[in-house]
Amino acid sequence: MRIDDDNYEKMSVAASERFLTFDQEEIFARWPLLHNEESIFIRFVGKDYRIDRRSGRIYEGDRMASHAEVLSILDMICLSQKPPNATGEWVTLTQLTNAAGVGPADTKLLGQVLSPFDGRTKALDEACRRLGGQPMKVGDVSWLIPAFDHFPVWFRYWEGDDEFPASISFLWDKSTPQHLHYETTWYVMQHILRRLIEIDQTEGTKYESDTE
Repeated sequence: MRIDDDNYEKMSVAASERFLTFDQEEIFARWPLLHNEESIFIRFVGKDYRIDRRSGRIYEGDRMASHAEVLSILDMICLSQKPPNATGEWVTLTQLTNAAGVGPADTKLLGQVLSPFDGRTKALDEACRRLGGQPMKVGDVSWLIPAFDHFPVWFRYWEGDDEFPASISFLWDKSTPQHLHYETTWYVMQHILRRLIEIDQTEGTKYESDTE
């Protein structure tokens, strides 16, 4: 089912209003986020964001954050009882949630987003590097992507061929449920993929195809 833009906006507004019900000083006591009287600052997928402490609205520069950014950032701040500290133990969403059939959906629902990188694994590698990722093994492209400070997500991509389409998967640190709800992990994945495409399109790379 497709959620229209109006409903996405309503979700963002509701999340911002709910944030205002939290004791912000209590949040700072357990997680020393950089802040002043007007704003809270946090980094998400390679960009700096500002949360307006009076409205709960979130901005990246002068741009109001999208629903995926809003829900991901506020979930991380409000759910976490302490700053993220990755265990280094990687699991699939299926293992994370004990929900049957979760893992395979990664490719079906998200793989099409990466179509601009078809035949361009070198460009995808470069976009991951520019996003601050750490190279890993397993997959044609494999990186730890910093979703939040000290909270990376393991992104893996396999290029398609004549028999199999391109596929992707994400692995999550075992501590993820302490910081994000299951539903929010999808927003994080979507945003990481959009950021990879944004970096490739706006900053450009020297790799037009893998044959060059």
